[in-house]
This record gives sequence, structure tokens and C-alpha cells, in this order.
Amino acid sequence: MRHERLGDDERDLARERLWRTRRTRGGDATPEGGELLLPEVFLSVPTPWLWEGWTLPSSDRYADENAESVAHARTVLEACLPAEPVPREVRAVWDVPDRDADTGIRRIGVPDVLRRLMRDTRRVTREQMAAARAEAEVLAVPGVPDAVDSFVGLWLPYVREQFADAAFQWIAQVDEEDRIVPWAMELALSFVERRCAAEQAVWMLRWTVDVPESVTALKRIAADPAVGAELRALAADGLPGS
Repeated sequence: MRHERLGDDERDLARERLWRTRRTRGGDATPEGGELLLPEVFLSVPTPWLWEGWTLPSSDRYADENAESVAHARTVLEACLPAEPVPREVRAVWDVPDRDADTGIRRIGVPDVLRRLMRDTRRVTREQMAAARAEAEVLAVPGVPDAVDSFVGLWLPYVREQFADAAFQWIAQVDEEDRIVPWAMELALSFVERRCAAEQAVWMLRWTVDVPESVTALKRIAADPAVGAELRALAADGLPGS
């Protein structure tokens, strides 16, 4: 895959074949245990990945809608909010499309490796991060940092963002909206400002557009020149009468 005569499409195809082969043969297997990298508040959520659903130990699959689970979702979101905006160059690394827009060829990247190796929250460890870095290097994923600490610094915030995505999706479906007003709307604005889980934050506001605070937040985002054009358009399209 590092051969200089290979084109980008050929590299992507070769990387995907190697990825499938290593998964089938268990070549990416890693030991359990290690130094946990997430605070305690995250550990009762079985998985960070959005499509696995927002779950708590008190329920079979999805979190029951009660004061405890709403408060927990809020605490997780507050813990996920970065102190500073995510640098645009970091967002560019996180947001690389997983398929080529022209050919549809699958692009295996670090997020695929993290999802594979960190199936549950307690596997988000320094040891698993080191294994993920090594696996990404085997797959010749571009831009993999040489040092484990640098890899953790780049990708652990990405994992936190997945928790925020899942939490925003869950609170958007809370029936008793007074439980989430106004803190959820205020947090959504903060996440948009920090360029973290911003799209899911806007979708949460759109799904709760019957709440005046959500309308106000959408208007602010739609009119903010510091927000990217696509996100401004997503907010504007969610306003009543659009």
C-alpha cells in the first residue's frame, strides 16, 4: 500500500482487503484491561458509538426516560464539551469521508480501527489506543502519529465526541421537553461554538423545534458567520416556515 506506483484508489482497495483479512483472522486482537482514559461518568454507558444506542444499566437496551437518565445525559455532555474549539485541521482529519465521492470505494481509517478495538467503554484504554495506532500503521492509514501519546491526544477527543453525538440523539427524543429546557439548548450552542458534535447538536435543536429555546438557538446558529456554511444551512432549514 506504500508502493509509490499505487494510485489512491488502489491503496484504498488494498487497505480494505487487508482490513477484512485481519478481522477474519483475528489479526487485530488485543488483550483486555489497561489504563482507562475516560472519567467515571462515561463508564456506565456501555458503548460510545452512536448507532449502538444510548444505554444505561437500568434498561434492557435504551435508557429509560427518567430524571436519573436525563441528568446522566447532561453530565456526559458537559464532560464531553472541549475547553477550546476543536482546531479545523483536527476536524479535517476526523471528518475524512469513509467512501470516495466519485468511485464509492471504502476508505478504512482510524475511526474504523477504534470501533473495532473499543467495542465497549471500558476498552477505551491507553493500551487499546496503542494497539489502534499500531493497527492503523499496519493498514498504512495516512497521517498516523508516530508516538502513542500524540495518537491519544488526537483521537481520544474524537471518542468523546461520539458520546456527545449519542447523548444529543437520545435527549432529542425525550417526551417531557421541560426536562431538557434550557440546558440542552445552551449546551447545543456551546458544542457548535467548539466545533464538536455540532451537526448532531443542530439536529437535536431541529427535533425539539416546538420549544422556543430551540428556535432561538437555531436562529443564532443560522446567522453566525463563524459557523460553517453547511451547518448554518442545516440550522436555517430547521426553522419553522422554512
